[in-house]
Amino acid sequence: MKPAPNLHELLLRHLDGRLDGEEKQRVEALLRDDPAARAFLREVAEQAVMFAELERSARGRQAELHSGNVAPGGGRSKILQLDFRGWVRAAAAAAVIMLLAALAIRALPPAEKGFLRITKVHGSSQYLGANGKVESVLEGGTVVGVGDTLETRTCDAWIELSLKDGLTMTVAGHSILRILDTEKRARRFKLSQGNLWVSPKAGQSSQSVSIQTPTITLEAAGAQFDLQTSSAETMLRVNEGTAFVRQLLDGSVVEVPAGHQVAASLSRKGLLTAVPQPQPINYWACDLWQVPEVKLGKWLPPSNSERARLGAEPLLWPVPGRDPVMLYAVALAAWKSTEHPVLLQSDSRLRIRGRTEKAQPVRFGFSAQKMQGVFAGKFEMDVKAEDLAPAGETWEVELPLSSFRPLNPKLSPSPDGLELTDLYALTVREDAGLEINHIELVPRQSGVALPAQRSKQE
Repeated sequence: MKPAPNLHELLLRHLDGRLDGEEKQRVEALLRDDPAARAFLREVAEQAVMFAELERSARGRQAELHSGNVAPGGGRSKILQLDFRGWVRAAAAAAVIMLLAALAIRALPPAEKGFLRITKVHGSSQYLGANGKVESVLEGGTVVGVGDTLETRTCDAWIELSLKDGLTMTVAGHSILRILDTEKRARRFKLSQGNLWVSPKAGQSSQSVSIQTPTITLEAAGAQFDLQTSSAETMLRVNEGTAFVRQLLDGSVVEVPAGHQVAASLSRKGLLTAVPQPQPINYWACDLWQVPEVKLGKWLPPSNSERARLGAEPLLWPVPGRDPVMLYAVALAAWKSTEHPVLLQSDSRLRIRGRTEKAQPVRFGFSAQKMQGVFAGKFEMDVKAEDLAPAGETWEVELPLSSFRPLNPKLSPSPDGLELTDLYALTVREDAGLEINHIELVPRQSGVALPAQRSKQE
């Protein structure tokens, strides 16, 4: 939207130097706070330069034509005296306008190119700079800014970022986060896929953040929330504060208070609705045929015994100071198969069914977050080839959660009491033909079990 006509006149009078002191202050504030005013000033400058160039070219062509005229009778050429004052004035006006525009831009507050700092890094990640620079190894202390993109490239990767006002953001495995720009109202980001946790610093006010996903745009100030998204679905849960969400499909807007969540899908019609976060469950069964979209893996044709088969995909894992390692992995998000938080307990077990075409160890892992809280790290364990069924045959393993090792004990030394966010299985260096058919979380045998929830389709 352009400034009103009276503002146009004010800007043009400013270029002519015909403003009083109060009007000058008004113009300075206008150029500082109104992008449309700055755009108008640039447009005028561009037009002035264009007209000056046309005038100069036209005069030049006339000069060439007249310089070729020969006087009758073989006399000497008559040189036409050209008047360059017109285009000189235009060029001078353009120069003045562009100079004033440059001064106006210089008077603006400097853009925060480095308002975001990487504080922690784990696993394989990638930095795509706004200037085209690509870095495959990230380190704590690296400063990123507008136009930069961060990507966590493996199942076990995560990045923690800190803003100047103390706000903390964390992205986990297979996530893509781009820093869009900074505005007076909010700092803007785009989460194309994956998981994001946002937490303000306790006792300190923070600027609003605006985050866009393939299905929604949200804005929040001083809120603690987590966001999980894919190419067609987004789940937002607000644990502290309030967020405002706009659905991209129809433009509907909803307020999401603390303790509530909202789900948006490109295939789900109707207005967005904020609902209370459901109670956690400690039994969860993931039938893969009910989960059409996964984080990593390829669908294989069903067999006589398995309705759904998810095969491993190759994944290059860069290792600092060494040659990269090839992984063959599958990964899926728990939120894709249930709307309930999945509670992990120290004496619960993961029951996983699958097969391999070659005898090879399999690494199993999962990531977790604090219940109604922030990212809490990843946990892994290896199962030897001899503990699985012979190559080509279906196996089923029960893995106690207490046997999983934390990749970063400082985040959480144990999965007990955490919420499951995603799971993965992989083989290292060799493609063993790994496939996963079914996953269950089986609760403790004693005590009171929470309500069971098999899937959100049931």
